[in-house]
Amino acid sequence: MSQPAISKHLKVLEQAGLISRTRQGTMRLSKLEAAPLKGASRWIGTYQEYWAESFNRLDDLLRRTEHEQHD
Repeated sequence: MSQPAISKHLKVLEQAGLISRTRQGTMRLSKLEAAPLKGASRWIGTYQEYWAESFNRLDDLLRRTEHEQHD
């Protein structure tokens, strides 16, 4: 990945409040801002539960179908 592409990605993350950036001499340091990610993690978690339940139901259906085919 090129340096301009990295800089562009970091700028987007900074504008979204997901990182903060500071200068130390000639270096630009980036720090992860975890607080905004907590809300996103909770939101994703609700879908994670939904999909886990859906896959469990699919597993059950496939087991029943396999069992019926062998009988």
